[in-house]
This record gives sequence, C-alpha cells and structure tokens, in this order.
Amino acid sequence: MFTIPSYKHTNPTLCIPTSLQFILILILASPAYSQETIKTTVLVTATPTSPHPPSYTSLEVFEDTILSSSNLYRKDHNASDLVWNETLTQYAKAWAEGCKWKHSHGPYGENLAFGYQNASTAVFAWGNEYRLYDFKKPTGFSEETGHFTQLVWRATTDVGCAAIDCGYSNGTDDNEKRGDTGSYTRAQGWYVVCEYSPPGNVLGTSRSAGGEYGLFKVNVQPSSTYSGPYPTESGSPSGGTSGVDRMLVTGGWIWSWVGVLVLEVMS
Repeated sequence: MFTIPSYKHTNPTLCIPTSLQFILILILASPAYSQETIKTTVLVTATPTSPHPPSYTSLEVFEDTILSSSNLYRKDHNASDLVWNETLTQYAKAWAEGCKWKHSHGPYGENLAFGYQNASTAVFAWGNEYRLYDFKKPTGFSEETGHFTQLVWRATTDVGCAAIDCGYSNGTDDNEKRGDTGSYTRAQGWYVVCEYSPPGNVLGTSRSAGGEYGLFKVNVQPSSTYSGPYPTESGSPSGGTSGVDRMLVTGGWIWSWVGVLVLEVMS
C-alpha cells in the first residue's frame, strides 16, 4: 500500500532549494529603506551692476548725446541750440561724484537723473513732460513739467553735465533708505547731473509783462515757430523768483525746486 509521507514536523526551510534559501537570506538581511528625491533650491542674490554704454563712459560721446538729445526738444519749441560749457561741466562733476541724491542748490538750473540705461533716455525723461504742459494757459511751473520747461527754456544758452557710476547699495545701509520725502539719499547706478545757465523756470511778478507766468509764455513755446504776444527776454527780472533750478530723475525719480523740494514718482 502506498503511504503519503507526513511533513508535520519537517523544517520548512529544508523544502526550499539551497540557492533560493541564499537569495531569501540576502533579502531578509538587507535593511528596509525608501528612496527619496531631494530638490534643493539655491537662492543666489547679487547686487546689480551698472551697464557701461559709450554715452556714459566716453566723455566725447556723452557730450554729443546730451547736446543732440537736448537740442532735439529745443528745436521743436523754438529755442536755440545749447552749447557745452566746461565751467558748468566741472560743477556738475564735483556734485555728481558725491552721489548725493539731492540738489546742490548752486547758482545754476539743475537736472539730475539716475538709473537710466544711457544718457539720452535721461534727457528724454525730462523732455517728454511736454505732454503734460498746457501752452495756452500756460502751466508755468509745476512739479510734473518743470524739467521739460528748464530743458527748452529759451533764455538758457549753456549746459554742462557729468555722469558718475555710483553703483548699487545692497539695502542694508543708510544709503538706500528713504527719508520723509520718499526719496533715496544716494543715487543708484549711473548718476547724471546737468547744469544750465542762465537758469530757467523764472517766475515774474504782477508788474512783469504777462504777469507771473509771462516769462513762460516767452521761454516755453508750443512749436518751432513763435507767435506769442511778448518779446523774448532773457534772465531773471528784477524781483523775480528762480523756479526749478534743480531737478532729479531715477530710474524713475524726479525732484523739483521752487522754494521747497517736491517729489514726483515716475512710472
């Protein structure tokens, strides 16, 4: 009679081939683990650097750019071409080297700008204010248009400018903090300073021809052909008040001066 063997007391591992036993031992001996992909984001911060276009780095190109850009607007508003003045240039350079984002309060008209890619765009920031100027009224002096009116002021004959790379502060010192006016205390990037003589934005008096804004009628004209009621006259009349003799632009910031400093934030 055929008998089926009993495996009740048989060691189970003996039923497994030796080769399979070895593999099983390796699997059981290996520590359990899970695979994890770690993504690391490295945040690199760097202080921006200023571009170095020839209109800033070459004195000759800088002068030509300032004059051509300025005289483009002056031609459109019936004003003679400005000429370069080395005395004004040295004054502008001495002030720009300090990188102070404020007016020098000197004897000249003054336009200041920082943060623009080249010299022509700094001038265009001032000149394009003509869109806000009312030639019929006229607007006279205002913080929105005072930079344009200085630029095309007919009685102004000379200009001198300087451009200094002030670099960029990293936001951890007082140089980048803003004061009560909301302005930087130090220019950022290329700092352009232009001085004008005679200064523009001159306010008349009630006894002046055309009243307080009579000189604006004469010196800020709507087109290349003047047909206004007053003769052209230069300089500040007796008892007149100097208007925007200082102007600043950043990469979007502008200051104007007419007794007090006021701020315009450009878009």
